[in-house]
Amino acid sequence: SFEGKAASAEQMLTALHNSPEVFQVQKNHHITYRSTTPNDPQFNQQWQYINMGQNNGTVGADIDMYLAWDITTGGLTANGDTIVVCVVDNGLEPGHQDFEDNTWVNYAEIPNNDIDDDNNGFVDDYFGWNTGSNNDNLNSINGHGTPVAAIIGAKGNNNRGVAGVNWNVKLM
Repeated sequence: SFEGKAASAEQMLTALHNSPEVFQVQKNHHITYRSTTPNDPQFNQQWQYINMGQNNGTVGADIDMYLAWDITTGGLTANGDTIVVCVVDNGLEPGHQDFEDNTWVNYAEIPNNDIDDDNNGFVDDYFGWNTGSNNDNLNSINGHGTPVAAIIGAKGNNNRGVAGVNWNVKLM
């Protein structure tokens, strides 16, 4: 019992964790709720997030992203791991303004040295892997992959282009 005694949070957690009556215990987490509507100029055209009937759309036929964005816009898992999403399509435009620093890079690979530095079976897979040409050339300026990647992970609230579902994801 800690009645009338000063105890550190760690002491309290340890004591409660060791108690057979307690199933789970953790410190309080302070959450700040936000009202997050991105400032991206083309966001009002992205009816899939918040459909207010724009472009003759059906009001409410959307995924209500503002509810998730009020809690988080992504980046790391609860364990602190970087969120990486692999886009299986015809590539993407890595230099696109909406991807900023959201493009994944394989730092275990040295680009253009013709060696499989990370021993994963792919030579020079620094930006990922293009299965059509068997290299890491992912450029697709006019392809389908760039808009798909943008929906998944375009940097949001950066006053450019559009917003993705996760503003801070790494796109592979």
